[in-house]
Amino acid sequence: MDYLINHSPTRCINLSTVKQQLFNHQAISRADIARYTGLHRSTISSLFDELDTQGYIHHLGHGKSTTVGGRKPELYTFNGHYGYVACFNITYAHLYTMFLYVNGKEIGFQRFDTCGQDIITVMELINRQLHKAANRHDTTHGLLGISISIHAIVDHNKVTHSPYYPMNGINFQQYFTNHYHVPVIVGNEANLAAIYERDYARHVSPANFIVLSIHRGPGIGVVANHHLFSGFQGKTGELGSVKVPNLMGQFQEIGDYLSVDHLQAAITKAVGINPHADYSTLKRVVATGRPKVDRVITSFAEVTGQLLFDLQMLYGPEEIFINSPLIELIPQLITKIKATAQQHAVTIPVSVISGSRYVSLLGAAAMIIRQVIELPDRDLDFKWTTSVG
Repeated sequence: MDYLINHSPTRCINLSTVKQQLFNHQAISRADIARYTGLHRSTISSLFDELDTQGYIHHLGHGKSTTVGGRKPELYTFNGHYGYVACFNITYAHLYTMFLYVNGKEIGFQRFDTCGQDIITVMELINRQLHKAANRHDTTHGLLGISISIHAIVDHNKVTHSPYYPMNGINFQQYFTNHYHVPVIVGNEANLAAIYERDYARHVSPANFIVLSIHRGPGIGVVANHHLFSGFQGKTGELGSVKVPNLMGQFQEIGDYLSVDHLQAAITKAVGINPHADYSTLKRVVATGRPKVDRVITSFAEVTGQLLFDLQMLYGPEEIFINSPLIELIPQLITKIKATAQQHAVTIPVSVISGSRYVSLLGAAAMIIRQVIELPDRDLDFKWTTSVG
């Protein structure tokens, strides 16, 4: 931050305050910024000149005059075309990519099948997407940062345990920083889902909550007093490896039976269909209300409800959010999970996040955007304005 070197602490804070207001409003005048922040208009003008010179301000033209007449105010917002960020979500079977302007507006989204590929192949695919994006010429500074979400344990931006991809000593942050000369953030998928819920639902999410991500295995992201809590060595929330006694009294990892793979296998076995049936097919099968299928989802809801109670007692959240692409598609399962949670004395709200396939990408976007525009701890209103299929 050059201005931290060249300016007093007070001016640095004021610059961040004005930048925050520009980011949080699609259109705002200098007078409104002065009113919202309590800064004097002459101070606002000086700060505006500096931020404008740096390229952070987009001029929108004149707004409407007030009911009593007078000059029409000049309106401004944060300049999204200052640059863009690249976000990637590495799952056990797919690579999800999303590019966004630095104001959070989506540029593009893609999904690639990576089933059976090694991590080197996945990284080569990421490089190809970054090289394609580099041909864009509609931003001033181009690529500003890279953020990577992965289903793995991550400690200080380094993957320390990956259940699906042997890392063989590869350091994502070091590799991509050296190749693209921009900041790189690497995060656990469930943690970034929690960042999404905090930053994209800032006005409705509580200060203390948990995101329970159920994909091929379960994991949790914990937000305490608005801050992500990942624990020592980033191991908070690694539920898939937790062992508990099963019905036969043997210790078994939770990830063996609380996963979308387990649910998919149980549903398809119950009706004798292709075990690799897609989620839309599973949704239709559950909707038929067959007794065998109903028993499967009732059993899955029972396990989930018990876990929700355990999380309530262990962490004391105000609310728990479930992030799972398959659960999101099946209303009957959502209803059963909520009912079972109540039976297990879960007294806090339980909600299912919509658009679960995108939330880790968007959480990754929020993290890297905060860093590159130098507003890491400010309350920012992130909006997902594009609806992708």
